[in-house]
Amino acid sequence: MNYYGTEKQQRLQRQSDEAQSMIAATPGLVQAGRFFSVDDIDRIDWAFVEDRLASDGVFGFRMMPTTRIDEIREQLGSSYRLDKWSVFSADRDTAIAACTSILEADLPDGLTHVDLTDHSPDEAIRLIQTCMAENGIAPFSGAMLIGKVVPAATIAFADVDGHIAATAHANMAFNSHSRHRSTAWVGLITVAAQRRGRGLGRSINALAIMAAVEGLGANAVVEFVHADNTVSRRMVESCGLRLDPALVCGLAVPTVDARFTT
Repeated sequence: MNYYGTEKQQRLQRQSDEAQSMIAATPGLVQAGRFFSVDDIDRIDWAFVEDRLASDGVFGFRMMPTTRIDEIREQLGSSYRLDKWSVFSADRDTAIAACTSILEADLPDGLTHVDLTDHSPDEAIRLIQTCMAENGIAPFSGAMLIGKVVPAATIAFADVDGHIAATAHANMAFNSHSRHRSTAWVGLITVAAQRRGRGLGRSINALAIMAAVEGLGANAVVEFVHADNTVSRRMVESCGLRLDPALVCGLAVPTVDARFTT
């Protein structure tokens, strides 16, 4: 449903959607929307990682203990590298306190708040996917964005002409076997190039976090930030999240590939 992007991106989106029953039933797997991913490497067969890398050219490692990274890299071998993102987290009460104060400010004139739902027209979904892709974020499928794959919320700010100024997403990706099953992931934070520098990223991020804890019932939220992205780090910290030095998010890709945009 509503697959968007390059041929490979669309293939991986469809594959993730169609694999949800298996992902939900398999200890160690987590729904990452654009590739297969694990949140507990001790509960999966490494042959599965090798098979998916050979087929997809990408494999995710979410909420990995930092002490296991060298082991993962050794098992990947020289053909693949492991790109890393820092894990930032907050419990429900901390996130609500920080985000409530952010959302007390009015939106800039001419912008409205948009929530995707099961009844959203295809055009609205496509506009949000387009905004993500045009600003360097590999989008999810429409089914993922509207919560038909896992419980999820996607929000956006739109101008009077319907153009997307900013968008963000939250979902309950961790399955019932996971120790993180009550934690929501927040991501796909996108601000249109011409709208940057006005605090929209912080506002849309705060809205996504509130959707996660109030709409999806999460007890905690996590976001992944690359070490060189100081703007994103300041944004998530302003929403109450703090660096968890014990955990890391990793993505295995062929050594020659560019960094994947998570």
